[in-house]
Amino acid sequence: MPKRPYLLAATLLVASTSSFAQSEGAAQAKQDMQARLKAADANGDGLIDRQEAEASLPRVAKNFDKIDTNHDGKLSAAELKQAVDVARQRFGR
Repeated sequence: MPKRPYLLAATLLVASTSSFAQSEGAAQAKQDMQARLKAADANGDGLIDRQEAEASLPRVAKNFDKIDTNHDGKLSAAELKQAVDVARQRFGR
């Protein structure tokens, strides 16, 4: 089975004061995001199209055209990761 490109989950870390709690929080956040992306990917192609985003990921759907940097109508893991990185820089997280 091909590995699905859910790299976005790796970027979503839970802030914590202890490294142990941060490690556990990061692992849980990664699992949660992988589950959300897998559930949103209705056709199982490893990408999120506009309809899938509108059905399951309202914030992604709202910003779909900005996130879809290659304008192919689908969001790849790289595009989603880039969007998260930009948001983290903008909001200082």
